[in-house]
Amino acid sequence: MGFEDRVRVSQRPLFLGQKITVNTIRGREDTIISHLPDGRVVLFDQKSQYFNLLAPSQSVEGHIIHIQKNFIIVNPISEPIEIEFIRPPEVEAEDIIADLEELIKKVSGNAEVIPKALLHIIRLQKLMIKILKGEAVG
Repeated sequence: MGFEDRVRVSQRPLFLGQKITVNTIRGREDTIISHLPDGRVVLFDQKSQYFNLLAPSQSVEGHIIHIQKNFIIVNPISEPIEIEFIRPPEVEAEDIIADLEELIKKVSGNAEVIPKALLHIIRLQKLMIKILKGEAVG
């Protein structure tokens, strides 16, 4: 179920027996939950044969078995599927600093404000990291 499908789910009334797919996260006291786009919490039926397989970062398909104002209960109908997260390539702070410095040279006036502010924040963050690591600052 893509973003557009989830938005459509939130825009039409939910009904008992409706089949939905949600992504799991860790809730309070290590429970596994999900959220609907409208903010309602999704709880999972503890009687389901798949309940003990639930973990964070999974996609779960199930039928709605209970609907309340602030939450719904879903009965999983298949084994949860692990969600693969694609990590963006790591960028070194020095590369970002160099790009910001080049940008500042190319713009003027109000257009300089944001790149200069970002540059200042990055430099402060680097300084704080050095201080926390106990490295010499100077």
